[in-house]
Amino acid sequence: MLKSLFGELTATPLKPGSPVPAFAATAVLESTDTHLADDGRMLDRHQQDLFVTGSPAQAMREHLAQAQSGTDVRTITLLDPSRLWAPSVVKALSDATGQPVEKLHLREQASLRILATLERTVVPRRGDATLKIYHADLRVAEGENLRIPFVLMERSQMSAVIVGPMQAAEVEGLLLALHAAVREANWRCESLIFLLPPSGAWIASKIASLDWPRTLQVEVLDEPLVGTSSVWNALLAAWDRQHGPSELPADPAALEARAVARQLRTLMHTDGVLGCGLVDATDGDLLAGESRDAGTGLARAAAALAPVLRAHRQASEAMSMPGSLDEIAFVNGGVCHLLRPLRQRPNQFLFARIDRSHANLALLKFKLAEAERNLG
Repeated sequence: MLKSLFGELTATPLKPGSPVPAFAATAVLESTDTHLADDGRMLDRHQQDLFVTGSPAQAMREHLAQAQSGTDVRTITLLDPSRLWAPSVVKALSDATGQPVEKLHLREQASLRILATLERTVVPRRGDATLKIYHADLRVAEGENLRIPFVLMERSQMSAVIVGPMQAAEVEGLLLALHAAVREANWRCESLIFLLPPSGAWIASKIASLDWPRTLQVEVLDEPLVGTSSVWNALLAAWDRQHGPSELPADPAALEARAVARQLRTLMHTDGVLGCGLVDATDGDLLAGESRDAGTGLARAAAALAPVLRAHRQASEAMSMPGSLDEIAFVNGGVCHLLRPLRQRPNQFLFARIDRSHANLALLKFKLAEAERNLG
């Protein structure tokens, strides 16, 4: 009996007369070697080979379904089609924690060629759940093999898509394939993070144009990624924002305040945002707010923006414009205020105070829309 990264890998005996399954996966090799890390520590490398016939994605899904996972373990899957950061992040985490990098080679049974290599390492966290970091490196990126990373992502608590140097058609194809995957019955992941390149404003617009499931929290990060540490820190910060302690307060008011604070923190992690807040549209009271500078004047901005929203609503009614008001941009010199009403709470709205010279307006509009949806 061999144990893979995903549970027991043993052949299931067939009953007489039973049909031959559409796929087969059998572990044929397990090896461990030890190497010396740069700081003198001895690290183990674990490797396994699986021979598969039929659908590799289906074979992976079957084995994942049998895997036993502890309640104190959480999973993050990295999708990096350009191999820009994910392999180095997994290696750096292994070197830093002393945990091995476990590898699983999916091989085509007929030709013995490697279809994909799956990597995993473990990140222990003091006083918090252990994180398992997965990455699938496709060697044959065609047909059913393209679904292998999605199988890992669908069972993770958080999935991160690293968009590297890709053609526009490739990015659009990736987004459409991922959009279809998140709508399948097997998808369980609740959090999807996109790490965009510096010139990724058009990608943020593409992401915003897709109708993601309401149960899926989508976040776009545009922070400068200059090394493996910055990539991991961005991912870990997103994890901590979206996955707080498992024991939540029972008071509904406390739960509401926690949800609002989480959405405002997400907005504040965007370049160019000077401050943001949740406002009562009736009287202009600032219900919650965060700012980089105490002099931002969120309370004054809230009081001034509330009548602006009311005036726009009155104008829309006077002109018999159909639908609800989605967004208002209020520009004054180098500062812009973006205002977005909450559809489920017409008497409240979100706003962000922005430094136009450092802001990505397309990305900020997307993040405001996501915050509004998550609070609805």
